[in-house]
Amino acid sequence: MPLMEERHRILNETGKVLLEKFGGSFLNCVRKSEKSAQKLMHLVVESFPSYRDETQFEGKRISFYKRAQILVADTWSVLDGKGDGCFHDISTVTMFADYRLPQILAHFGALQYSDELLKKLREGEMLSYGDKQEVEIRGCSVWCVELIRDCLLDLLEKKGEKPHEEINSILLDYYLWDYARDHREDMRGIPFHRTRCIYY
Repeated sequence: MPLMEERHRILNETGKVLLEKFGGSFLNCVRKSEKSAQKLMHLVVESFPSYRDETQFEGKRISFYKRAQILVADTWSVLDGKGDGCFHDISTVTMFADYRLPQILAHFGALQYSDELLKKLREGEMLSYGDKQEVEIRGCSVWCVELIRDCLLDLLEKKGEKPHEEINSILLDYYLWDYARDHREDMRGIPFHRTRCIYY
């Protein structure tokens, strides 16, 4: 397993923070968020250093917070969006920028790589965390899923229909990730980008 020592260090660090700041329970952290997904995400990022998925891009600080967003989304899902998991702003959480969703978005034609980048990916070249192309892939994937969500909501509105349940980027991420897992063979011709870091 890659980054084993780093993973071990992070587990120890996370346990220490949970004990010192939240009485040993993540539920105490959730309750401090006052039912705000954004507040919980920022509380996690501020409290747990390994969740600070931040880099520089063209002179600006960029943050994806992929693991923090998954933690918020999974909390919302496990609690069925009720009680402590009833986040009033859950729809502000974007998709979780990693390696699998760009692949499925490219498979569907929603995202297109340049010839140069596609060649790198096909050759299995590692992209460093924070590398311009790695940030562009992740950033474009986030924006792409936001556009898909907006299109779905527009289609429903034009039909005069209201969604039976929430349509948000979290649910689209879950759906696309599951689809990618279940259709790996169909996507063999489309490579995913390789980046080794603690933030995926």
